Amino acid sequence: MNIKEKFRQFMVGRYGQDQLGRFITFLALVILLVNLFFKRASLPSLALVLIIYSYYRIFSRDINARYRENQKFLDAVGPLRRTIFTSKTRYNNRKTYKYIKCPTCKLKMKVPRGKGKIRVTCKSCGNKFIINS
Repeated sequence: MNIKEKFRQFMVGRYGQDQLGRFITFLALVILLVNLFFKRASLPSLALVLIIYSYYRIFSRDINARYRENQKFLDAVGPLRRTIFTSKTRYNNRKTYKYIKCPTCKLKMKVPRGKGKIRVTCKSCGNKFIINS
């Protein structure tokens, strides 16, 4: 039996890596990089604690508790991730689409650019208005 198979058997019933674990590990690496420029005695210790906690989560057998922790993290970070993704998409589409808001319900919509004056109907409230695209 090779080492890969032994490790796979060892990990059966354990939680493994998730988004929170990756974030904690990434944060520890950032702290170590910051420590290269600003020498502080506490930064490597903090990074070590974060890495140990990350490994604790990976090897934990309490899958339900780790799942709940990850869900809380995703609920907290979700709006920020959506904002970043939406901003990136809007930036990439800035030459093709114009982004507008419905004057009544403030729903964000996109319309094709360069079509002149067009009549837009809001999907949410049904309000009809004219904009210059």
